[in-house]
Amino acid sequence: MKTLLDRKNVGFQIFFFCAMFLMFVASSYASDYWPTAGWRTSTPEKQGMDSEKLANMMEKTLEEKYKIDSITIVRNGYIVLDAYFYPFKKDAKHIIHSCTKSITSAAFGIAMDQGYIKNINQPVLDIFPEKQFANVNADKKAITLRNLLTMASGLKTEDSYLYRWKGLNEMVQQEDWVQYVLDRPMMEKPGTRFEYSNCVTFLLSAIIQKATKKKTVDFIKQHLFQNLGITDVTWVASPNGVSAGYGGMWLNPHDMAKIGWLYLNNGQWDGRQVISKKWVADSTGKQINATLYDGYGYQWWVSYDKFYAAVGHRGQFIYVLPTQNMVVVFTSSLKGADFFVPENLLNKYILPAAISETPLPENLEQMTRLTSYVREGAVSMPYVWKTKEEGMALDGIFTRSATPCFKLTYPAGSTKIDLEPKLAYQVMAMETLDRDRVEAYVADVEGNIELKDFGPKYFVPKLSDFAPDISGVKMISNKEISLEGNVPAYRIDIKYRNDSWPINLVVVVAQREDKYVFVAAGGWAGCSLEDEIRAAESLSFD
Repeated sequence: MKTLLDRKNVGFQIFFFCAMFLMFVASSYASDYWPTAGWRTSTPEKQGMDSEKLANMMEKTLEEKYKIDSITIVRNGYIVLDAYFYPFKKDAKHIIHSCTKSITSAAFGIAMDQGYIKNINQPVLDIFPEKQFANVNADKKAITLRNLLTMASGLKTEDSYLYRWKGLNEMVQQEDWVQYVLDRPMMEKPGTRFEYSNCVTFLLSAIIQKATKKKTVDFIKQHLFQNLGITDVTWVASPNGVSAGYGGMWLNPHDMAKIGWLYLNNGQWDGRQVISKKWVADSTGKQINATLYDGYGYQWWVSYDKFYAAVGHRGQFIYVLPTQNMVVVFTSSLKGADFFVPENLLNKYILPAAISETPLPENLEQMTRLTSYVREGAVSMPYVWKTKEEGMALDGIFTRSATPCFKLTYPAGSTKIDLEPKLAYQVMAMETLDRDRVEAYVADVEGNIELKDFGPKYFVPKLSDFAPDISGVKMISNKEISLEGNVPAYRIDIKYRNDSWPINLVVVVAQREDKYVFVAAGGWAGCSLEDEIRAAESLSFD
């Protein structure tokens, strides 16, 4: 008969072998490098994934012509699929919209880890003692940082898609966005329920900036992006220099995947705890019932049985799937109900493809098929309007070879828009990744209007032809500029409202014989128009 000591030894041996097994499984999941300098690639089968299912997904995406711009799948630290769909190019930045919120949350957690922010139960109004706010009552005084993080502030911001972004449109027209948000009335007690709010996430950025005495973008670059090797980022800010927080950030898909990989590794990166493990767990665990998924953490969406995710307008996703040791990134230009296409692809193809925790036999036939679909998606295709001579766009350059001939560059990732039938003088129209527009026109000179008078005497009176349902038109400036080759031109800056949306518009016009050639670049006032303005000012003539 075995003694108690013998039985203890047997138990210890069982425990030891179980522990070793778990360590083996964990080591088989962990990557043997950190992608700071760039991701390494692998075949799907080497990482336990079925390339046939991924090939089927690519085939479906191409057949249906989904407006997906990229798909990046990382498993066990290796990219197993990296697909880009024309006109979006590899290494290009993509607007990530509300995925930005999850990055703002990461910065907030780092600020807490470093002691700049002491307590998430701190009342928000206490952070701005120098300001006087409207509609202050006991409920507003009770709003805490945690209420902001969980989208349960109780403030009546009305700034999501449910309200056609009414409050957001109002905020971006103000000089002081903090004042605008905290002047808003209360609609309920803080913590009562989840109410998605862009304005509330902006407050988080403003609080980070106030606490750290650094612009939020600079704080993130120093304490988050630098550790991950993220160097190419653009982020819009309020008029007084506070990073937007809620959106307006551009990253490339590989860098988006780094954010997911950092969180999958509990905030640890190459031996450094960039974000505390507790903040990662609290941020990605359910803190409150939500609308889109099972719950909401601290600016992360939570699906109980599958993933947590950073989610952005028009189909931007960073899915983190701990059980599969996988990060999946989608960038898209989807509209309406197509917003859910990436998740359908995730559920139907990507998750079922992750069938093993150990390598599978290589499948050359399906890998060849998968590779061919990836190549097909990236092939450049010309956009043609009436005829190639009248207008053709390819790889970032629009060319008109008909008289008057001209060309211009346009923002990367822009797609064709059909011409407006009523605008006979419109020759091209394109939508950028962030839904701004670049359009070109050729029109007859009317009534001997001089070039300097094109804006006030021609374009502004005709503006309703270009943009219906407009109001509040205001010409901000009308200045002379020179285009390539010292061609004289004018740049006209205009503000107006279109169906409650505040719009900034820049028009660049030149004259060729008896024709006006003009390029209009416009979009929502809450976004930068740098690339679009650059396109308008790139107008050149042979």
